Amino acid sequence: MQLRAQRALLLAALLAGAVASPSVATADAGQFDLYSTLFYEFGGPLEMLVINPRANLRIDPADELTLNVSYDADIVSGASVAIVDAPSADVDAISSASLTDFRSVVTGGFQARSQYGSLRASYSYGFENDYRSHSFTVGARTDLFERNTTFDLSYARGFDQVCNLNQPRVQEAVERRRLDSSEGCFDDTDTDRASLDIDLQTFQGSWTQAWAPIFVTQATVTAQLVDGFQSNPYRAVWLGRSAAQENHPEHRFRYAGALAARLWIEPLSGALQASGRAYRDNWDVRSITAELAYEQSIDGALRFRVRGRYYRQGAAAFFSDDYALRPRGQYFTGDRELSDMESYLAGAQLIWTVTPGSEGASLGPFQSFRLVLAGAFVHHEFPSFRYGRVGVPNNNSINATLGLEVVF
Repeated sequence: MQLRAQRALLLAALLAGAVASPSVATADAGQFDLYSTLFYEFGGPLEMLVINPRANLRIDPADELTLNVSYDADIVSGASVAIVDAPSADVDAISSASLTDFRSVVTGGFQARSQYGSLRASYSYGFENDYRSHSFTVGARTDLFERNTTFDLSYARGFDQVCNLNQPRVQEAVERRRLDSSEGCFDDTDTDRASLDIDLQTFQGSWTQAWAPIFVTQATVTAQLVDGFQSNPYRAVWLGRSAAQENHPEHRFRYAGALAARLWIEPLSGALQASGRAYRDNWDVRSITAELAYEQSIDGALRFRVRGRYYRQGAAAFFSDDYALRPRGQYFTGDRELSDMESYLAGAQLIWTVTPGSEGASLGPFQSFRLVLAGAFVHHEFPSFRYGRVGVPNNNSINATLGLEVVF
């Protein structure tokens, strides 16, 4: 969720990476955003490249109404691990040659406003070779006390389906085979494939408070219920004499609380931002996140932001680095993101806004152009996760974003 208003120079920066356009009424008639993000995870033979193009169109047919439509895609390529925790000293021995996938998400929505607040709703449909998703989101926001206090509530509901092998005669999880490919998925004539349901419900509430013209805080509480098949159908785990498709619990309850603050430093025309987040779920995964950022305004048209983030996570209750020697009940996983984990992020962002008359620019029918450049380097540590006897080689990643926003 992102927060926007005219006084949102303070408010929006409470949200990490918030660079998109305002969702409240302005004098413009609409806005078009075009973004492309590149994610590259590297190390050894398990490299992964994801390109994420996004386009969003917002139109204000009336002062009280905004309409949105957007398209989002993921283009994925790289090596994948089919069987983890295998008894091999060579990661190449347990990685397939390549993985390619293409995901698309189409979203439409609206926001209605009045002097008391706003209501919004949206619907998204996502599809790829082995996954389908339908989701809707509704939300409400109100500003109080001369817009110094903002409350926002939202609810999201997802109806997803994931492809898996059809194995009706297999009674025990340790006998289930992994899915070898997405061929035949969602094909009613292919009896070797089955569609499994995943239901998601997400609740979120936030309170944003401007304590002074230079100091704003935001508190956010989030809860999510997930029911259904939550394993990776392609991933198998070595259990001693054989490998079986990983087996996760079908019910997961997640909840998190976050607190953020922004302090405007007038002599520097810059802002110091700090945030923290605590998370836990019923799989006994616990995490903390701390982030510190500084944003500098240069001649009004240029903004530069740097940030650093630390993340620490504990393992799920059923995680083990060797299920043959140390089984943890009926569930077993090969997901490294359910193990003990730490990560360190360093990033920077540059936003350049051009308006009529600035630097002698003539924009014709357009009110402004905004160019966004962002990048980050992330390093992960997995102290208790191994591919056989080999540590995780692909524990570094780079994120890069290029965006253009046009207001008309």
